[in-house]
Amino acid sequence: MIEDRTAKVGVIGLGYVGLPLAIHFGKSGFSVVGFDLDSVKIEKLLKGESYIKHVSIDPVTEMIEAGSFDVTSDFDRLKDVDCILICVPTPLTDKMEPDLTYLVETTETIARHFRAGQLIVLESTTYPGTTEEMVLPRLEKEGMTVGSDFFLAYSPEREDPGNENFSASNTPKVVGESPHPVWKWHRPCTAVLRTWCLYHRQK
Repeated sequence: MIEDRTAKVGVIGLGYVGLPLAIHFGKSGFSVVGFDLDSVKIEKLLKGESYIKHVSIDPVTEMIEAGSFDVTSDFDRLKDVDCILICVPTPLTDKMEPDLTYLVETTETIARHFRAGQLIVLESTTYPGTTEEMVLPRLEKEGMTVGSDFFLAYSPEREDPGNENFSASNTPKVVGESPHPVWKWHRPCTAVLRTWCLYHRQK
């Protein structure tokens, strides 16, 4: 439900892609939980310190104080959110191909903690086929099935650090759905996806 912002959004990876996205959702009225294994990042955010040059800490502090944004390294809390956005790094290897190490580890962590009814969205930059060939099998190996137990989509991040004209609030997004349309299911998560795809219209 877009209007009342009842869905809770989880963002995994609070780097230059994930943190601005988390801020956007928080400023749009959603409750957000940010996940990161780096305890230093968690501590800095809670202390009111930014570790990304072009990202102001002010909205983060305001959301934390308002209770609409929480940051944690406890991935057991993934079950508490309606939508999981994967924003972990995929640095290039010596062969100039995305290194999926962090993505594989993150997907396997999600598989151990997620629940039925959630929408999982891959935001990390990678090559075509990653969602269905790498992410999906690891999620389904725990016994749940895409399209009935959970939903999956891919939408490559569009962050351009330092760009003063375009940010997470006004950059159009492209979405690739799983074979089962994500628009026809659990309304809170549908609201998240619709808002996420159309957030350039947010005031």
